[in-house]
Amino acid sequence: MASSGGMMLAMMGLVAALVCPAVASEFISMPTDDVVLPDGLSYDFHAQSCPNLQDMVRAAVVTARNKDIGVVAGLLRVFFNDCFPNGCDASLLLEESPHYLSERMILPHNAGLHEGALNLIESIRNTVHITCKNVSCADISMLATREAIMLSGAPSYDVPLGWMDNFGPATFDEVDEFLFIPKYSKIFDLVTVFGFRGFDRTDLAALSGAHTIGKTRCRRVDDRTVTPGDDVEFVNFIKKVCKINPDHRQDLDVTTPNTFDNNYYRNLLAGKGVLGSDTELLLDGVTKDLVEKFAKDQGLFFSQFGKSMSKVAHISVGANYGEYRRNCFRPNFIRNLTDEGFVARD
Repeated sequence: MASSGGMMLAMMGLVAALVCPAVASEFISMPTDDVVLPDGLSYDFHAQSCPNLQDMVRAAVVTARNKDIGVVAGLLRVFFNDCFPNGCDASLLLEESPHYLSERMILPHNAGLHEGALNLIESIRNTVHITCKNVSCADISMLATREAIMLSGAPSYDVPLGWMDNFGPATFDEVDEFLFIPKYSKIFDLVTVFGFRGFDRTDLAALSGAHTIGKTRCRRVDDRTVTPGDDVEFVNFIKKVCKINPDHRQDLDVTTPNTFDNNYYRNLLAGKGVLGSDTELLLDGVTKDLVEKFAKDQGLFFSQFGKSMSKVAHISVGANYGEYRRNCFRPNFIRNLTDEGFVARD
């Protein structure tokens, strides 16, 4: 359910849309070269202090992906769900504690996070910290996500590095405000939530292309309604499969589910969008036009996806302060208490 704050944002967005009708040219994202980096960050932050960082991340992601292709979509979801509520600060990685409510426990927003992806980030940190102590879990998450996408077929893109790890998780209200639930999201809701974080319709359409890989649980599609343009037989088929086997995990891209490409958009135009929030892109003139353009031109999609992903990595809600966690799943003060015997060990 949307929070009261979310409903207020929605009303504000509706008023703005009525007063200032949008045209496609108004929704073209700015190149990331024009984005001002927050203080202390740079694209080559670790170049001198940890020159082998990228190689270590890449090697770990290659191994993990070879064992479980699902880790790619898993890393993407961890990245998005960490960054949107409170900036890219690795707060989502924190496990439940008597000291706070873990973001992982906020449902349904963070239900079904890929354990392999979470564990991979911590495993990379453990390897990296042998030689490079001052690399945050937040930076590792960004780099691992980018590597996973590149290994799946997409080109590279810039991410700002030098982020610190937050001392605690985002609050329930922050998560509820900024993590929409695909099953219930209408195009207006999507535009509003993305807009409040500084993203336009171009970003929304491009970032939705992340659904070119990965799977979704049946609870996301079991009561999916048919919208204009849907292939009715396809929608009924995936709902029937889920009714027979509620534990089934449905590919989001029904043609090339393990390759990062533009078939997601082609599927939408063919009426084979899996999530209701995906098909909503066809109900807005601007986003529908973008879907058509991305379906025709994979290079255009790749270019805009990279720019929009870099914008996600730039989300900042305040000063970049925190710590370099010695375990991605616990803030250092809890780890120190554990080491001193004041907290029960796992």
